Amino acid sequence: MSPFVLWLSRLSAFASMPAVWGIFFAGAVIYLIAGWRVRLLALIVQFFFIGILYAHLFADRPEIALLKLIVGWLVCGALYLSARMREEAIPQERRFSWAADVPFRALTLAVLGFSAYIASQRYILPFVSADLAVACFLLGALALLFIGTEEDTVVVGVGILNLLAALDLFYSSQDPGLLVTGFLVVVNLLVGLAISYLTVIEVAE
Repeated sequence: MSPFVLWLSRLSAFASMPAVWGIFFAGAVIYLIAGWRVRLLALIVQFFFIGILYAHLFADRPEIALLKLIVGWLVCGALYLSARMREEAIPQERRFSWAADVPFRALTLAVLGFSAYIASQRYILPFVSADLAVACFLLGALALLFIGTEEDTVVVGVGILNLLAALDLFYSSQDPGLLVTGFLVVVNLLVGLAISYLTVIEVAE
């Protein structure tokens, strides 16, 4: 077992709930800040926290959690290349700026985050631990925000990735089979490539 896999599995043993809220706060950064560099860094951090949850879920096979983490970072790499191309085409884009209507976004984020937490306590998901249930609901709430209120192709794509992560955590808790795990890994890669392609096409047009 590689040292990084061993460290990730040990970290997941006591950091599951902090990782859940780390996922939410990383998503909040993506939603509230418009600079693509900050958003990309937040997405990398979010995938790291999701990897901790996968390591907790696949405690007997931590290499699967590492694979999912690497795939997430590969998607971030593809988004970085497309974002650089967009920056070259739109040089006036600032490196850091708040998103439009920040007070409304912050209020919506707080309401949906609180609602997702309450829903995770009231509606018990079968065969899902308490921390993973909160993560599924919070990722679903973030996906709803990104897909429903954003016009940026990259952020909408991040919403789809968050939704896939929520479904992956839920399904893996029911039946952590290798076939479905591999299928979801391929789907995440294809979604990341599709987001990058659409971003580049948007710049070309």
